[in-house]
Amino acid sequence: MEKKNKAAKDAPKEKVPPSKLVAEFRRDMVSGDWVLVSSARQSRPLFGASAQKDGSAKILLIKDCPFEDPQKSGNGDALFWLPRPSDGKKEDCEKFDNWFVQVIQNKYPAVFKNIIPEYENYGPFKKQGGFGFHEVVVTRDHDRPIEKMEIDEISLVFRAYQQRYRVLEKDERVDYILIYHNQGSLAGASVMHPHSQIVAMPNIPPDISRSINGALLYYEKEKKCVHCVMLEFEMKEKTRVVFENECFITIAPFASKVPYELRIFPKQHASDFEETPDNCLAHLSEALKDALTRLSAVLGEHDYNFFIHTSSARVDSVPYYHWHIEIFPRTYKWAGLELGSGIEVLPIPPEQAAENLRNAFKKAK
Repeated sequence: MEKKNKAAKDAPKEKVPPSKLVAEFRRDMVSGDWVLVSSARQSRPLFGASAQKDGSAKILLIKDCPFEDPQKSGNGDALFWLPRPSDGKKEDCEKFDNWFVQVIQNKYPAVFKNIIPEYENYGPFKKQGGFGFHEVVVTRDHDRPIEKMEIDEISLVFRAYQQRYRVLEKDERVDYILIYHNQGSLAGASVMHPHSQIVAMPNIPPDISRSINGALLYYEKEKKCVHCVMLEFEMKEKTRVVFENECFITIAPFASKVPYELRIFPKQHASDFEETPDNCLAHLSEALKDALTRLSAVLGEHDYNFFIHTSSARVDSVPYYHWHIEIFPRTYKWAGLELGSGIEVLPIPPEQAAENLRNAFKKAK
């Protein structure tokens, strides 16, 4: 549903002087990786542990939360919204006051839609204007993260992701759209109210580029999707399978990057998240809720990130890439070995993690 109310108050002035603002992609000459430099992000208010010098969390009253009433807080009109799941009157569902999830422009974006994404030379370096779209997906309840939502509520969040993805991919300048969720200050959340973010950008980020290129190389050699091959083996062996339903499967990856990392895959090959049919969204929501609930049962209260890796916005239904959700609990800090070598060191084998998570609900009882 499109928002039709009057424009909200203008956003507050940036703390960073306009002359110092930088929003551009810079390319590393050696690795070829793109880095996003965005000084406007300094202006974000911090309400998590990172806001305090002693590392303690700053208490944010609900009445002061910028996402409790996004429009009243000057976040602008909703780009898209959906009402709470309800058996109530149709007219009640059409009232914006009954919103459950809404999408708004990010008040402190990392990329800007009014920048031209042209390549430039800077001495021996290359850079590109920091063009893009940066949006926030906000859910209604301040103290109810995704794992505490009902299946039909989580499905609405996925529907909002899909709707905005379909809108943003129409811009031919957009090459990749990343959907991600930061839960907790250790995961980088500056506001504790549950929310996800969508960033559309003019190039494919390094991690995703490596993933897509690796999958393409495997396909060119074997004529098979590497993820499908992996899932076929995992479903036979069962050692690292944590959960599965009719449409999706959750595994602890064989080469996990962090302890208790989980990935959720469609069982059938699919390269484009936004094309997930409506009748599978409930199964996807069940899988995500199950994964986050199991992690909480084993790890206790913890911060985490999850993000959706899908194919480029410029291609459709490719045979070599399999979209999926990656979940990273933030319980482990990289040290010199990891940072210096780029090799992740896992103190807990994925097989043990998967077993602990399969038994999570037994322990919770």
